[in-house]
Amino acid sequence: MDIVMEPIGFIKSPYKDTREIPRQSIYSEDKRAVIEVLPKFSEGLEGIQENAYGVILFYFHQSKEAPLRLLSRKTNEMTGVFATRSPNRPNGIGISIVKFIKIEENRLEFQGVDMVDGTPVLDIKPYSPDLNPREDNVY
Repeated sequence: MDIVMEPIGFIKSPYKDTREIPRQSIYSEDKRAVIEVLPKFSEGLEGIQENAYGVILFYFHQSKEAPLRLLSRKTNEMTGVFATRSPNRPNGIGISIVKFIKIEENRLEFQGVDMVDGTPVLDIKPYSPDLNPREDNVY
């Protein structure tokens, strides 16, 4: 089976090198970046609220092929890649919870950056930690 995706936009980040990036967005709450959404997807930004939290799914376009086991930074022991936050993953998909700051046309500014400049964005979703998955929520 082939799974084909195309980016909906690209990150304009203050981080120009992967070595500068924090391990996750909570370690970069003071940094801001912008998603420049491609024109054909810009209508999809309608309804995003400023100062709300969201999830950005992106592609680790500068990562290397992933070993399935690697040395954990936390425990200094070998562990499976799926138990880590390593950017080197079999499918190279990243996820970050961020705070949306400002929306102007096809540009979505956010806080909590842990992506390198030029990162392709695969999807943007609202984040609500208080959603009960057993309720009849409409998405």
